[in-house]
Amino acid sequence: MNEPTSENATQQIVYQFERLISLTGWWTWAAIVVGSIALLFAIAKLYRRDTAELPRATGLALLILRLSAMVALMFFFLNFERRAQQQVTRPSEAVVLIDTSQSMSLPADQAPDSPARIAAVANLLQETPWLDSVAEEHRVAVYGFDDSAEIRELASIAKASSSTDVQPKAADPSPTRQSSIVRIALVGAAVLGFGLLALLASAIAPLMHWRWASGMILASTISLLLGTVLLTSVWSVETSLSFRQLLGFAAPPVEVNETTEETQSAEPEETKDWRNTLIASGSSSRIGDAVRGVLGRHDPSTLAGILLMTDGQNNAGIPIDDAAAFAARDGVPVYPIGFGSPKPPVNVRIVDLDLPRRVYPGDKFALSVVLQASGMMGKKVDLEILEGPDGEAEPSEIIESKTVLLDEDGKLTGLRFDLDPPSIGTRKIAVRVRGASGDQSPEDNQRDARYEVVTRKVRVLLIAGGPTREYRFVRNLLHRDREVSVDVLLQTGQEGMSQEASEILTDLPSSAEQLFEYDAIVAFDPDWMAFEPAQIELLERWLSDMSGGLILVAGPVHLPEWSRLRGDVRATTVKGFFPVSLTGRGPIIDSGRVGGTTPWPLQFTPDGQRTEFLSLTDNPADSADVWKEFSGIYDFVGVKDPKPGAKVLAYFSDPTTSVDSRFPIYLASQFYGSGRVFFQGSGEMWRLRAVSDSYFETYYTKLIRWATEGRLLRDSTRGVLLVDKPRAMVGETIAVRAVLTDAQYRPLTEPRVVAELVSPSGAKQEVVLRPLEGQPRPGTYGGQFVARQSGSFELQLLLGDALDEQILRQPVQILLPTLELERPQRGDEPLMALASATGGLFAEGSGSEGPQSAIRNPLDIVAAIEPRPQTTILPGTPDRDFHRRRNASLMWLIGGALTLEWLLRRLNRLA
Repeated sequence: MNEPTSENATQQIVYQFERLISLTGWWTWAAIVVGSIALLFAIAKLYRRDTAELPRATGLALLILRLSAMVALMFFFLNFERRAQQQVTRPSEAVVLIDTSQSMSLPADQAPDSPARIAAVANLLQETPWLDSVAEEHRVAVYGFDDSAEIRELASIAKASSSTDVQPKAADPSPTRQSSIVRIALVGAAVLGFGLLALLASAIAPLMHWRWASGMILASTISLLLGTVLLTSVWSVETSLSFRQLLGFAAPPVEVNETTEETQSAEPEETKDWRNTLIASGSSSRIGDAVRGVLGRHDPSTLAGILLMTDGQNNAGIPIDDAAAFAARDGVPVYPIGFGSPKPPVNVRIVDLDLPRRVYPGDKFALSVVLQASGMMGKKVDLEILEGPDGEAEPSEIIESKTVLLDEDGKLTGLRFDLDPPSIGTRKIAVRVRGASGDQSPEDNQRDARYEVVTRKVRVLLIAGGPTREYRFVRNLLHRDREVSVDVLLQTGQEGMSQEASEILTDLPSSAEQLFEYDAIVAFDPDWMAFEPAQIELLERWLSDMSGGLILVAGPVHLPEWSRLRGDVRATTVKGFFPVSLTGRGPIIDSGRVGGTTPWPLQFTPDGQRTEFLSLTDNPADSADVWKEFSGIYDFVGVKDPKPGAKVLAYFSDPTTSVDSRFPIYLASQFYGSGRVFFQGSGEMWRLRAVSDSYFETYYTKLIRWATEGRLLRDSTRGVLLVDKPRAMVGETIAVRAVLTDAQYRPLTEPRVVAELVSPSGAKQEVVLRPLEGQPRPGTYGGQFVARQSGSFELQLLLGDALDEQILRQPVQILLPTLELERPQRGDEPLMALASATGGLFAEGSGSEGPQSAIRNPLDIVAAIEPRPQTTILPGTPDRDFHRRRNASLMWLIGGALTLEWLLRRLNRLA
């Protein structure tokens, strides 16, 4: 008898002799069997001798009664019990492991219009029955992996139901079964009644001088025993029914159907949008770590196989051979499905194009170009630099040219050009490759970028509450920079004091004409309460409306004082500038550290690792090494959580400062209206000079360049269009901010505006921007888009009508990491070795130039996966109601048999 308890479990009712289960050893069984036979034989022999003078039928009746009592006692000794045990069936599992590293954004094969490898994976999951066919026999878990040592779950799909999955139904009191129970009980009652009548007849038979009196005694004995056994057996088994219900004199209890509305109205799962879920974003690929992660999360006894979708480029983490050894040890086969072409593509591409956003007349500027080629080893190509006004569709004037020898497949070749800026204004520069015959992807042979030739220097104002080291080093750095004009406001300065600056201020400018001249303001823990409310309000307008850049360097002197103030409009306004929350009383602010004795390195977040102005070298990997070499910082000002929309870039890494597993925020940034704000937890970046002066200079030069971008990109009187990452990696999410006005220069109130992302091929993608709540300036819109392929993109936003049309532009460079570009072809050898070592098979997801042993259609690999369901029996506790009724039934049977035997012996004058 089975009862469904869950999707993969059934309840089984089992009957067993508990005493026999506990017996061990053959001699125990032999002793019990021999002893039982000997006892029954002795009783039979004794009764045969004792009843020798009685009629044969009467003697047989006495023997049957005594034997029945003994058998019942032996039944009681063996402890016959009923249990409800669980039979749990764990379904077979299959894991789909998808590579989401940035190399999966490369073409899936060598066709000119080939989709990206990650797109081919999405198409396989979305457009074909492949995933459903896997789910027919297995419970499926889908994971993604890239540069992290941990895999991340993307989806979980239950095993599809089939006829073999239907669970046995519970024994329900259906009319048919109920009538069967009643019939058995009635038969038992009838036999019992016949036995009573036969016993009564045997009692009056001697008076009537009937010859067959002894036969009546035997018949009544058998009938009474048989009726009792039938009736009490049904009564013991059917514990939910009383005697009246068993005999049909009362209606049985009505059981409520426990099927919930949820089960009855269960809706099918929504189909997952794999095209938007799968994004090739990781900077490296850890195939070995991913396989090991799956083995750690799943039980090998039910894991039927790992379906690995990748291009085979394992460039980080443990080797694939080690992962194969782990999988083979656990008996889990791996089925790699390779995407990409096994042959190097015949292609030369411009990987990166970098130049300053602003240059000055008469100053040469550097243009850096990175090339990569595959399948063209030994060939020569011409690299041409074209330049022209921004209005031109494409620059036409060739200003520089260089012949490049492509000497190694996959090698990244860096080239530098020192160029003279032409006329003042916004210019466009293009780099193109010529002479690459046989190139299968000519669309990546050209890139362009915009830059501006200006005469006006970047104007920066330094505000300092005191002459800290950070302030002095930054002041000297900017004073030496020919592109920067720096003014200073030192609140502790004395009249006549000399400062390395263009102008020394004694107060914050009170007029818009003066303050709005500055592109960036760097504040080193100033006393904001020393300024008038009107000056703070003007500063807020400069930041939110005029796209200013504000760098806030916290300190332990003034920030804890003014941040405690309540009701002061100046303090409230300045707190709004910070990307982190300063609300709270003194203990929260004082939770920082002052006068630390041990330096601690910065712990960068993923956003911080990808932030360009935190890269101290041209190569991000080298920059990470520099930050590791940096001994660290000693102090920080304690703050609360980041504000909505803010980005935490780095934490203070001392474990003793962690609260609820969260480290103190040290670096953070945010948009404020059309402006940008950067927060630094203490003025200690001057310590970078211990590694190299150039790193300190690079840090603040890039930081101020980032802060002033909003001002420099104001190419319209109707607003400004900003992105948080002008240079980003494939797979990154790029936030877009627009501060817009209407034709009357009032804040725009449209419910949505649509920008367009123009790809290198000219294809356009809509980016919807919606009004942002809680912004200091109305007309602030926000949105985002995901960088799905590399190249030079441009974000465009059209304002106005045909008579007054204005276009806001924002260039975006999307790059692939060096590590992911080294081998663009599919790695068949390690994938085939992985399949061979684990007992799996290798299939081609795209391309058709693989080895002969490869399976050409991924659908064919599903049939090779052998299901591994596992059934486990979980014993339950004995049924108390059955136990109680069984004992009562045995008591009636034993007592009745012995009583009837005693009565017969007395009537026949036996001892």
